[in-house]
Amino acid sequence: MKISSGGLRKVDFDQFSHNYREALRSCTGLLGKSDDFFASVKLHCLKNWVLTDDGSCEILDFGCGIGALSGFLAKDFPNSQIYGYDISQKCLSVAKENNAGVKNVRFASDLPQGKKYDLIIAANVFHHIKPPERVGALCFLKELLKPKGKIIIFEHNPFNPLTRSIVRSCPFDSDATLIWRREFCGLTKTSGLEIVNNYYILFFPWASKIFRKLENLLKAMPLGGQYMLLLEVIPKPSEGR
Repeated sequence: MKISSGGLRKVDFDQFSHNYREALRSCTGLLGKSDDFFASVKLHCLKNWVLTDDGSCEILDFGCGIGALSGFLAKDFPNSQIYGYDISQKCLSVAKENNAGVKNVRFASDLPQGKKYDLIIAANVFHHIKPPERVGALCFLKELLKPKGKIIIFEHNPFNPLTRSIVRSCPFDSDATLIWRREFCGLTKTSGLEIVNNYYILFFPWASKIFRKLENLLKAMPLGGQYMLLLEVIPKPSEGR
């Protein structure tokens, strides 16, 4: 796969574009979960811990794939503008088809020159970026932020054995190099970013609100299937907070 914006390297996601959900469901075994389930959990986390109201903001879903999370965000935050970016043209075609008629979401394989965002989400993207290029990718995203903008990272938790098993069996994770949370914390400091909040998520494979509430209580335990980091730019000494 070619190098593209932000250091993304192409695992041939084009070949999975029209059966992405089925491929994901098959490699999650007895859990049988689709991309919509995982996107809905991330949406819940964003609404609980980041997007506390329905104000107008511009959100970049960096590495959006077939657009499940982008679509959920657009529907739940109709006053915001959602931009889905990916380097797979076929995945973007599916994203556009799945979100036809949703007016506040756009999908593209190029980032507009000079465009800045209030919030950038990179959901399970960085394990596809080669380790030496991860700091550069974070710096790239940092330059796309508006003043006081934030970056949200979702990544697989290597400490969770089920997560490791799913990644090993997942055909579109063939290039994946999982990142420990403490390792990502080091990347943020090198990139001029600081971690404002960090939580473990996806303890339960069920969509019930009861389990989402339980996950809120367990968020500090390193057993969740994934983790979430909320990053901000480290202010210069003269700027303060």
